[in-house]
Amino acid sequence: MSVELKENEEIFDLECAGLSIIQKKDGYAFTTDAVLLANTVKAVKGDRIIELGSGSGVISILLAAKTNAGEIYGVEIQERLAEMSERSVELNALTEKVKIVRADIRDARAVVGGKHFDVCYVNPPYGIYRGNKEDASEIDICKSEVLITLDEIVKSASELLKYGGKFYAIVKSERAVDLICSMRAHGIEPKVITPVQPTPYKDVDTVIAEGRRNGHRGVKILKPLVICNEDGSYTDRVKEMYGK
Repeated sequence: MSVELKENEEIFDLECAGLSIIQKKDGYAFTTDAVLLANTVKAVKGDRIIELGSGSGVISILLAAKTNAGEIYGVEIQERLAEMSERSVELNALTEKVKIVRADIRDARAVVGGKHFDVCYVNPPYGIYRGNKEDASEIDICKSEVLITLDEIVKSASELLKYGGKFYAIVKSERAVDLICSMRAHGIEPKVITPVQPTPYKDVDTVIAEGRRNGHRGVKILKPLVICNEDGSYTDRVKEMYGK
């Protein structure tokens, strides 16, 4: 299916099930974190799932192919990103399955009609923004706490999840404690932690957390997921995630 491309946009092949997304050549682009999260989220047939801060829509589009979820909502406050991701959904003929909602994450529950979800996942803006918020760029808003904090995102996720619903988040390691504390404070019990290493001999720099709404206490810490071999090539596990 063909869709309109606007100035400075390009179509990027996701190399998975024939999927592609629209990206701005000099704007926000998805990273390895998005691919890691898309390959961590578990959903079963008919699950209702939601992404908070969906950006380009890449994770939701990948999950539409990787899972049998019933419906997928992506909530994005930035108008240009939301509009662009809507066209990406159309490009992949997924309009019946993936819905992009232009809204503040804090208002998501009301915007989706009070629905509760089986799965919620986030690749949140985890940087601390120290500039003037009025001068923040699109990329600043995607990467740093300009419009919303990590704690506010977790709180909204908790409100959206049904009892026992699954929550997934990926953050840089320096925010791991903040994430885990927020999860427990808002009734999402951490259940699985996956450390991520850039290479076998470098320190962990990223953490993926999985939790359950109103879950029992008890967490499993998995062995690190290594992104690259020493020569800079992707490890076999990551190649699999990229569909290579």
